[in-house]
Amino acid sequence: MTNLKLSKEELLDKIQNSDGNLSISSVSSIQEGEELIALAKTLEHEGKIVLLEYCVDNKPLAVSLKTKKPD
Repeated sequence: MTNLKLSKEELLDKIQNSDGNLSISSVSSIQEGEELIALAKTLEHEGKIVLLEYCVDNKPLAVSLKTKKPD
């Protein structure tokens, strides 16, 4: 079981290197997924991304983020 702990900067880097649709499948718990979503919301609050959609999928356990660059 891997414990994924991304920093805000690492998450931002992953988002910026995606096409706006990012799926992170290395989460090990629902709580960890919710922490990733909270990080994405923080990035949105700081004006670094626009968070369009997000969800934690149960099978397989993954976090999906749909984002766009701020105008």
